[in-house]
Amino acid sequence: MTEEAQRAALAALVHAISRLDATLHWGDGRTSASDGQRFALPRKVLQQTYSTRFSDFALEFYSFVADNYAPFYSLPIECTDRDSAFVLDGLCYNESDLELEEHYTDTHGYTEINFAAFAMLGRRFCPRIRGLRKQRLYRLDAGRDYGPLAGLVSRADRTIDPQVIVEQWDRMGQFYASLERGHTTASVALKRLASCTAKNRFYRANRDLGRIFKTEFLLSYLCEPQLRSRIRRGLLKVEQLHALARDVYYGRRGRINARELHEQMNSCSCLTLILACVIYWQAKEISRVVRWCQPEDDKDKLDIALLEHVSPIEWDNVILYGQYVLDRAQVR
Repeated sequence: MTEEAQRAALAALVHAISRLDATLHWGDGRTSASDGQRFALPRKVLQQTYSTRFSDFALEFYSFVADNYAPFYSLPIECTDRDSAFVLDGLCYNESDLELEEHYTDTHGYTEINFAAFAMLGRRFCPRIRGLRKQRLYRLDAGRDYGPLAGLVSRADRTIDPQVIVEQWDRMGQFYASLERGHTTASVALKRLASCTAKNRFYRANRDLGRIFKTEFLLSYLCEPQLRSRIRRGLLKVEQLHALARDVYYGRRGRINARELHEQMNSCSCLTLILACVIYWQAKEISRVVRWCQPEDDKDKLDIALLEHVSPIEWDNVILYGQYVLDRAQVR
């Protein structure tokens, strides 16, 4: 399969998953989460990097999952790269019809610039940051009394000068518009931007804007249990997908054998496509069983709200090992 065919097939599966009755109880496709999963890569290739977790060379598959369990994007990255540079790739370049508004990551997907990037693109960035007590809060007005927060923002380095943001605002708009349009790949541009220092005023403008939204997010995170619950549930869905991927990718003892980058991308895309097929089948069967157990004229109705606690990422009934014989005539 070509890369275009794989993306089109995945988009069709995501659309089909979103239309099932059962998936409406898991989410409406407006929030998503992403995380990376590493596979051993013993061959000597250009993308080979050492993973301390594996104590061996490995390659990371970075996956994106919507709140209705639909995996809508994935890409292979090196283990030494931080996940934060690739978070926007999945949201900007997926071909699904999902209208994503909120995105969750772990600490590896977090940078202050990502807060600015998501805000400029009209989305909300919600990472689960490790060591929250070590994070800094910032203020805009040094002469204002911030009440109980005054002790946290009173230092001189906690004050943001909005003039730098105003000065660079037009350039920032052009920059993020080019990322969204695909003129420049978001991961490449953000890695280049993150390598700049505070002497670069464009970098400072992005960093300071990100600090403003980061401060707002941290205060919301501490005060809203519902937000913390959404982030935790979103990341758990990615972990469930990774557990399924680990069992599906059993060939060659779960090791990647591809040498070229396009072959590695093909392995990553095909794995995501298989995962989406399994999730679609399970969600479709759940919807069928619910309809069968609850006819329209049945007075003793089931408590449909319980579906919220049911996950389609289960594969005990899936035959992972064996030979698959596909009849093209039946497919047509």
